[in-house]
Amino acid sequence: MDEQTSSKAKADIIPYTEEYSLVVRSWIDSQQTLFYVCRGKEFPPADDLVDSWQRKDVSSYLLFSDRKPIAYGEIWPRPAELAVEIAHLIVDPYRRGEGLGVKMLNLLFEQAASRRDVKRVMVNLYNDSEVALGCYLKAGFELVGTATHTMGLKMVRMAK
Repeated sequence: MDEQTSSKAKADIIPYTEEYSLVVRSWIDSQQTLFYVCRGKEFPPADDLVDSWQRKDVSSYLLFSDRKPIAYGEIWPRPAELAVEIAHLIVDPYRRGEGLGVKMLNLLFEQAASRRDVKRVMVNLYNDSEVALGCYLKAGFELVGTATHTMGLKMVRMAK
């Protein structure tokens, strides 16, 4: 299936619930994926890794297709910057390469951009993944500089 076909497939985001914790964690299928998703170093990660990401001010979502979760991502508030950050984006390894990361980014962007206090949506790339960079660019994010709190690239898409 090519990216154009998949990105038009029926898929919706729903709020994450901990019943999917082990499913999302199972998508972290290598040391490299662990590092790319959360800069983790101990592979395999703990079973409660995904639940450890949950915070009161973080909105976590799953992308579902055919009643199955296929991607996960979070929206973190950045009120001082009138922004939000999309983080911990991961796609089921059996579905990677189908454009679902772009679809998830676009749906998370729509969710974030609908907030009154959000002027821009950010993603930070803390690794050298050309696949992730391409995904962010295809979803309309532009490279604006380097990340502020650790080495990496900062990308932005304007909300309004």
